[in-house]
Amino acid sequence: MTKIKLPVRILVAVLCAALILAMPFVLSGPDLTDETKMRLMHQEGGDDEGEEIDFGRLLFSAAYAEGDLDVVSVDEGELVSHPDWALSQDDFTVPPIPNPTGYTENGYSDETIQVTVETRSIDGMTVNIAWVKISDPSQLRTAIAGNKVSSTKTAPVTGMAKASNAVIAMNGDYYGQLPEKKLFEFRMGQKIRGKTNKIKDTLIIDKDGDFHLFVKSKGLADFAKENKDNIANAFMFGPALVIDGEIKETDTEYAYAPVYKNPRSAIGQTGKLSYVMVIIEGRGDEGTAGAKHEELAQIMYDLGCIQAYNLDGGNTAEMVMLEGYSEKNVTEKFHFKGDQAAGTRNQTDIIYFGTLVPEDTWQ
Repeated sequence: MTKIKLPVRILVAVLCAALILAMPFVLSGPDLTDETKMRLMHQEGGDDEGEEIDFGRLLFSAAYAEGDLDVVSVDEGELVSHPDWALSQDDFTVPPIPNPTGYTENGYSDETIQVTVETRSIDGMTVNIAWVKISDPSQLRTAIAGNKVSSTKTAPVTGMAKASNAVIAMNGDYYGQLPEKKLFEFRMGQKIRGKTNKIKDTLIIDKDGDFHLFVKSKGLADFAKENKDNIANAFMFGPALVIDGEIKETDTEYAYAPVYKNPRSAIGQTGKLSYVMVIIEGRGDEGTAGAKHEELAQIMYDLGCIQAYNLDGGNTAEMVMLEGYSEKNVTEKFHFKGDQAAGTRNQTDIIYFGTLVPEDTWQ
């Protein structure tokens, strides 16, 4: 028998150890499985009248397994996950206030969240962009103006952001504007409505922080029934802009003036726990750019979105980053408004990102 020299044996052992350590990263990732992609694109939802989805009793657990309390590094050590700091995704628990030392010239950064804000001029359009990375999916949150999800109460985006200790916030889909519509809407695990709608596209954000898009309710009913305990937030506005890394063809008959250059807002997922928020300013008929749905889809694709979704536009389109929480003198660090002429409007809801770092751990 040929003996393997000691240095060779050591090299082989090191390579084997490296392979074992790398397996979780090889086997996991942000991409959807082929089975999920097929389900999203080809399954049928309800009829034109709107199918009520019977969710039964939603049983959500806020408990963590004992082993989940270990600190795990993500994004090559850029952010650190502390599962024991994670927030409930079944209620409107408010995150800690942002650390005042975390603000940078163009955003905010601490060990659980990184936000970078920029403005670009793209083909004559003013495009305001916020890049967001988080360490835990519970940092992607929504807030409402009222005390319960059925409320149609409205409030300014800045007011809701302030009350939520948001690092950065943007408008949602203003679900309370037309409460009689047959829609599929969830906020922080709570169902507002649970119907399919064959003229609207739907965005579901699950409790892992991943986006799922449904074109005119195809696949929505089945997905919702199978994942009733894993829906954090859901929006029915649209249209979907990018699906599974591909630009969705523009539906010129879709609602919300698809072929007109209007103020727009959109949110997209670029990777695991990585997102981009966009506000486009202006209206074509006022001498400023604005964007068509087709142009917005191209922008979200060019920004690297795997999934991207159009939210309410016009003077609803708004994004804000606040600072000064610790001094109780909150001011606007960034405030982008889609419609500069009409100003802002009170709304039902916002989408926002928060920090997980407790104030008593600040250094």
